[in-house]
Amino acid sequence: MSTYEITVNGNKYTIEVGDVSGPSVEVVVNGQRRTVDFREAQNVPAAPAPAPAAAAPAPAPQPAPEPEPAPQATPAGSVDGTVVKAPMPGKILSVRVNVGDTVSEGDTVCTLEAMKMEMPISATAGGTVKAIHINVGDNVANDDPLVTVG
Repeated sequence: MSTYEITVNGNKYTIEVGDVSGPSVEVVVNGQRRTVDFREAQNVPAAPAPAPAAAAPAPAPQPAPEPEPAPQATPAGSVDGTVVKAPMPGKILSVRVNVGDTVSEGDTVCTLEAMKMEMPISATAGGTVKAIHINVGDNVANDDPLVTVG
């Protein structure tokens, strides 16, 4: 996946874009995974052409839904359970779970970038996600708590 930071109406978003060779593409926006339809625009005019006088008015475009805000990190130690820790220093690229999600041991809970490589971080125990201690874009040190599963 390629990672980008974009600003829309003054709001910053970190997005990851998957393979764009098919009709759908998987994207992660501030840790929220989505599948969207995708196609390359062909011959897009710089400005819309005026409508003929006899044509019916075009429907008003629907505003794009606002993305959900990223969940706030919970302090480590404030929740009982098994803590998934960072195996090395790096930067959090995505958080793939939400508080309340059910995970199995080995499920990917977040993605860490370390030494220019993306590393999926897996749950070390099964259960319910009790707390998320990191946000997308955070820098973490070795053994920092990432997610608590209980």
